[in-house]
Amino acid sequence: FEAYGKDIADSVKVNDWVSKNILRYEPPMHVRYELFLDKSGRKISKSAGNVFTPQDWFKYGLPQSLLLLFFKRVVGTRIISYETIPKLMDELDYLEDVYFNKVKIDNLMEREKLKGLYLYSNLLKPPSKPSTHIPYSLIVDLSLVAPEDKIEDFIINRLAKYGYKIGEREIEKIRLAINYAKDFGKVKKEPITLTNKEREAVIELIDVVSKARSPNEIQNTIFTIARKHNIDPPEFFRKLYQIFIGRDYGPRLGPYLWDIGIDKTIEILRTVTRE
Repeated sequence: FEAYGKDIADSVKVNDWVSKNILRYEPPMHVRYELFLDKSGRKISKSAGNVFTPQDWFKYGLPQSLLLLFFKRVVGTRIISYETIPKLMDELDYLEDVYFNKVKIDNLMEREKLKGLYLYSNLLKPPSKPSTHIPYSLIVDLSLVAPEDKIEDFIINRLAKYGYKIGEREIEKIRLAINYAKDFGKVKKEPITLTNKEREAVIELIDVVSKARSPNEIQNTIFTIARKHNIDPPEFFRKLYQIFIGRDYGPRLGPYLWDIGIDKTIEILRTVTRE
């Protein structure tokens, strides 16, 4: 294989012709690539002063997450920014679930495509078993409320309390997310749309949370409010997970909200009700 930039496509054609017709040597298979762009749409270059190196990426994300960015779409320009790292880290977890058949994909072609994407992101050397999947934004949020002199210990203790098993791979992810939190703050999450029923339920939740005296009280309140507003409790929990960590699932919500703090919880919920 030989990669080439689209700006030298004509040269590649000439070289292939020379290789085949004069040198009698079969030319290589080609992959055409285009330039990376920053989030404002500008070309990444040293002269523009917006260089983004792999070393920059590896401060916040695993090497597999950068490979995933490459392999997801080979053709065409791609935007690269620090904001893409949390999404790709979480996407790696999803692909791992697909690879180890923990997520069911009915479409055979789609399933094999996702498994292949995971394989190539691991350079055809995948782990023998799946890791514990901790949402990247969850670790970042815990980093922001942790005591400065023991951030890692605080996060590990909280995650263990939420039921996550912590090993070497998880600690590596924790350290990367701590770096992200220190340099960029919270992870930017997708906008959340609430139905009228959900908005009313969230407004009531704000009032109840402000008076809560324990994590269990918050947890039980969520169930009660969901039923009161004729919302399926699992669906209401899913919406709250999307609000707080940008995913459909996560740790037990009551203890997590207690850990990030009542004031922070109320601030986030109020912001969503105004959107």
